[in-house]
Amino acid sequence: MTEELVRLGDYELDMGRVVRAVLESRARRILVQLPEGLKRHYPALLKCIKERVGLDVEVYLDASPAYGSCLIDLESTGSYDLVLHVGHDPYPYATYSSSKIVFLDLEYVGSEPESTISKLKRFLRSASAVRVAIVTTNQHKKLSKMIRSELESDGFSVVAGPAVVLGCYVPLDMGIAADAIVVVAGGFFHAIGVGMVARNSLVVRVDPYTRDVSDVSREVYRFTSRRLKKMAEALEARSWGILVGTAGQYRPWLVGRLVRLLSERDLNYYLYVAPVLTAEVLRNLDSPEVGAYVVTSCPRVAVDDLSDFEKPVLTPSEALRVIERLDVGEYPDSFLEKPY
Repeated sequence: MTEELVRLGDYELDMGRVVRAVLESRARRILVQLPEGLKRHYPALLKCIKERVGLDVEVYLDASPAYGSCLIDLESTGSYDLVLHVGHDPYPYATYSSSKIVFLDLEYVGSEPESTISKLKRFLRSASAVRVAIVTTNQHKKLSKMIRSELESDGFSVVAGPAVVLGCYVPLDMGIAADAIVVVAGGFFHAIGVGMVARNSLVVRVDPYTRDVSDVSREVYRFTSRRLKKMAEALEARSWGILVGTAGQYRPWLVGRLVRLLSERDLNYYLYVAPVLTAEVLRNLDSPEVGAYVVTSCPRVAVDDLSDFEKPVLTPSEALRVIERLDVGEYPDSFLEKPY
């Protein structure tokens, strides 16, 4: 099908997919979920929708945080005929399932791909990396496909990808046969996430916004050291606060496993429900009776937003190693324990 691309700032959205989704579902009440930083483009998007499908549709913007597809709450979206979730792929571990949700790619178009790819080739050659795997985020799928094509045409072997990495979800098989894993994403957030999972691989960050190409091993080492220190501190905790997620981040099996382990070891626990978790929220509920916390919603909240909190705040995998008294000098293989 032919794309009908419209600009939202420095990003492109396929309006053809939006129109088809609205017409095929015969939706009259539509909820739009845009990533943080792009909500300001809602008026322009609304104008495009109404010009193409008619003025009698009601289109609402979800003003709540949309950091990822894991935050989709079916209770709050249930009153709409259609939910247009822009800029994220479906969350692999989601507890929701709804045919009313349409996931729409949002491609960044402000980069200079030729110069960025040239930098990447030089970097890979200097590292003697021939076999390459590629992971990316929703906003850089086209660029990542271009990178694959350019690398292959210049003698590199792309053994996997591009595959999509989310905050706590990293395709674990990406680095098996690769000399390097190339992460095409802005900042260090996703590159460090890949580096934490594939710690024996060269992880190369390609930032389309700054056009930087770099090895993230030093950042991963510092990150790992900080997390191991937090785990060691949590060994002294006699009572734990379990922060329970909501919407797609609600993992009852994980909460149950933590409760069972804590009870078996005669450790106290307290359950908290927090739709949005910040340092301010945690300080407001913190008590002297709690020695450590575990975040069962988004593990990246623990390792990024709450890394400097006064008490240890751990991811599920970190907390399980501590509670089970496993080797806390070795970091877990993942941020998030999976239900299988």
